[in-house]
Amino acid sequence: MMMRKAMLGMGLAWAMFATVAGAQQAPEIQKFSTAKSGGPPPGEWKSVPLASFKKNTDYTLVTEDGSVVLRAMAHGSASVLATKVDFDPHQFPTLSWRWKVAQGIPEANNADQSKEDAPVRVMVSFAGDSSKLNLGDRIAASTAQSASGHPFPYALLMYIWGGKVPIGSITTSKRTSRIKMIALNADDQGLGKWHSFTRNLVDDYKKAFGEEPGNVTAIEVLTDTDNTGGDAEAFYGDISVGPPRP
Repeated sequence: MMMRKAMLGMGLAWAMFATVAGAQQAPEIQKFSTAKSGGPPPGEWKSVPLASFKKNTDYTLVTEDGSVVLRAMAHGSASVLATKVDFDPHQFPTLSWRWKVAQGIPEANNADQSKEDAPVRVMVSFAGDSSKLNLGDRIAASTAQSASGHPFPYALLMYIWGGKVPIGSITTSKRTSRIKMIALNADDQGLGKWHSFTRNLVDDYKKAFGEEPGNVTAIEVLTDTDNTGGDAEAFYGDISVGPPRP
């Protein structure tokens, strides 16, 4: 009897250990709010130029409304600030963040390639089998990689402040079908105010691309005015990833 109890206790202990060992922690995305105001973005966030001939957007940390946040200032410019990750969005589908646009882009039109700018974008890169892409998308990816010096992801889901597109709409990039833009704000509605969002990456990806997502490889922000040649000022709060919401 005592041996049976001991074996049962060892079995329960092993099951608990296996559960803990098998559980994965949510990816840690370095917070802007824990860094120093007036300095550069945290070290895990890297500047990624879109092309050598494009001016870079200025990303700095500032104190805004009592918190340290990322300020983006674009003057006819476009460059990405990105942090690398590697996680399964089916395990951690919840993406949360906040943003504020101080100066928008009245001329922007996300359905027109010549005016395709946005004052704020939170972007998610996904891995996948590039051999499945059509010729046009493969050429677009190769062109983007040549211009930036960085590999283009299999798919790129963008949450944007849209221009001339309805809130909630999904716009496919004119350059490649592997970029989908979901408008969460639009035009001059809500300028100067903080807006908070929580999105389900799996649901949004499936709705945008019509397939299951692969692993997430990067989280990025982009404020760009290179097409319109205008100015924009915006702020990004902390970005976080977590398990499914109940």
